[in-house]
Amino acid sequence: MKKRGQIKIQEMAFILIAIVVFFSMVSLFYFSIRYSSLKKDVEFLREQEVIENVRKMAGTAEFAFTAKDCGSCVDLDKVLMLKERTSYKGFWKNIALLQIARVYPTYENKECTRQNYPNCDTITLFEENKGLVGHKAFVALCRYEKTEGYKCELGKIIMSFETVE
Repeated sequence: MKKRGQIKIQEMAFILIAIVVFFSMVSLFYFSIRYSSLKKDVEFLREQEVIENVRKMAGTAEFAFTAKDCGSCVDLDKVLMLKERTSYKGFWKNIALLQIARVYPTYENKECTRQNYPNCDTITLFEENKGLVGHKAFVALCRYEKTEGYKCELGKIIMSFETVE
């Protein structure tokens, strides 16, 4: 009788251990699937934030062309001066790349500086070389010239965010 009771206790202990192992495997599988979908959700939210920000960027005070009434015009003179300011380093959070590029006419893909402005194509405000996903919005790039007055050209704002690793 005594051995039979011990065998039943051992059987119950093995069954309990098997149940615990089974539920731990199921929970591990569930959390691994949930974690992978969480990465996708974070990436999707970051992408949506950048898309929304790139659409609104031309209207911000740092970029807006205020000489004429133009909703999607970017003042290139302001942006060039903004590039040189270090106080804007952490202003736009979660954005890894912010760049203004001229689409037409082009000037040999040159980065803008004070020396070659306005005969340049891109103004990179900041760039982190990581896994980037970029989005762009087309805008009018306007500037003041002494001979012609205000001149506008076709350009785009490029913003990127970091991918989740």
